[in-house]
Amino acid sequence: MIRFLFIVVSIMSLGVFTFDHKAVPTSNSEVPSEVVAEAEFDTNILHVQFCGDTLPLHLSQVAKRYQTAIKFYDHPSFQRTRSRARREMKLIEPILKKHGIPADFKYIPYIESAMNPEAVSPRGAAGYWQFMPATAQGLGLVVNDEVDERKDLIKSTKAAAKYLKWLYSQLGDWTLVAAAYNAGPNKIIRQMDLQDDDDYFDLKLSRETSKYVFRLVAVKEWTNRPEYCHEWTKTETLPRIARFMKQQKELADGPALAMADSL
Repeated sequence: MIRFLFIVVSIMSLGVFTFDHKAVPTSNSEVPSEVVAEAEFDTNILHVQFCGDTLPLHLSQVAKRYQTAIKFYDHPSFQRTRSRARREMKLIEPILKKHGIPADFKYIPYIESAMNPEAVSPRGAAGYWQFMPATAQGLGLVVNDEVDERKDLIKSTKAAAKYLKWLYSQLGDWTLVAAAYNAGPNKIIRQMDLQDDDDYFDLKLSRETSKYVFRLVAVKEWTNRPEYCHEWTKTETLPRIARFMKQQKELADGPALAMADSL
């Protein structure tokens, strides 16, 4: 994560770019106009966050995975259920906030169950948050032949908040918490140890877990910033981003190379 934060800070120090190619300086410094590359797209599409951390969309593999997730939800059924999901998320958010959980986790029930309380997985996970029976009972929910509180939005969300808070106590990073919600904390910790890396975007995880955070963010972005999502669905977007990042690197390297040549 330290490497990731360094990269993000480095990029942000160049300024926030807009479609008309004018640099908007950061709060910390003025950015000389000569270091600003011209973009073929609205570069606001690169400013995507999860729990306050910016996704490293300047990395080609990360951008590809994010685009795949955006396209996954670009279909009529998602558009139809989005308004209903938004109403239920308004009930979820204050519960998460009370437990100190970032609001971005309110989108988990959509990718887990499409906000369907009757959803049941082949393995037996059920309800909004798709808890297994033993996990639900361990979190204080009643699950028996007569009552299944996994289907109760309020009660199951309180249980989910407890579980997410516990995951954070084990992992210390909200992106890893989201991955662990999908895969389980033991698998995430094992891979972190084996790969000697704690950055979700660097870790080689299972196919499903590698997609999980991207789908979570995609639902958030389609819900709140659909205009930028439409930009991501275009085939030409990834090549344009690659060209833009190459230009930025060349401009950033230029003064250093010139100084080296003068020595």
